[in-house]
Amino acid sequence: MKNHFNYIVPIFNKEDILPYTLNGIEKVAQNGSNIILIVDGCTDNSEKIVDEYMKNSEHIVHKILMPNVHMLLSVNEGLRNVKSGYSIIMQDDIILEDVDTEMKLIDQYSKMKNQLGVISFRYGSNIRLSTIKEKIINRTYKSMIEECDFIKGPDDYANYKSGEYGIFYERMSAINGPNCIPWNLLTKIGLFDENLAPYGFDDPEFCLRALQAGFKNGLFPIKYRSDEEWGGTRRSKTFLKEVARIHRRNKLYIANKHGKFINNYLSKK
Repeated sequence: MKNHFNYIVPIFNKEDILPYTLNGIEKVAQNGSNIILIVDGCTDNSEKIVDEYMKNSEHIVHKILMPNVHMLLSVNEGLRNVKSGYSIIMQDDIILEDVDTEMKLIDQYSKMKNQLGVISFRYGSNIRLSTIKEKIINRTYKSMIEECDFIKGPDDYANYKSGEYGIFYERMSAINGPNCIPWNLLTKIGLFDENLAPYGFDDPEFCLRALQAGFKNGLFPIKYRSDEEWGGTRRSKTFLKEVARIHRRNKLYIANKHGKFINNYLSKK
């Protein structure tokens, strides 16, 4: 596998923080890296910031225009432009701060040879099927997936157990970017499942397929900066009303698709 990196960043109306996000990538990316910026229906000055960055960057930068399709479909469009290497998928409000990021990732993947699949700098979790009590609460007799046993990197603000920089914590799922996907995994299992579009639980579904292909996933904290207040440009009232419905649909879909594997996997632990 070639040791170059592809930075895939879906962007939606982040003109205030975007220059810092791009500057972070510029500092971390090494020679030969590709930067793929997906301008996803922006109505502010984000695209102008991207255009200016492309003029001044020392790296190969690709701009892709998408019509406000949300992160999952934007990420897939970015991945279609990847031909080799490691792909770092990250949000538009993440500032990478460790200039040795690529070296540390290559070292970790090398240690685990071809067994390491998706790693997150931010969160890891396990996955189980819903209990009878949870089915009653959700008013369904069908199983849904549930995330559990969360662990976070030191930079995140969530109330989970915290890991340490540079240590790999194995979990069934690596969730929330920055995530890193190696080329050998991408060629085996393909893109994110677009049946989950526009958003929600696409990381766990992808990681379940990675497990079935014989890979291990988890958390590998590397320093970045973010803030809860930087997010939320899509959080209109209409959007928020749809979130619970779509998440419920996607959790049911994944349980139906992978439920047998989840039970078999957990029974061997």
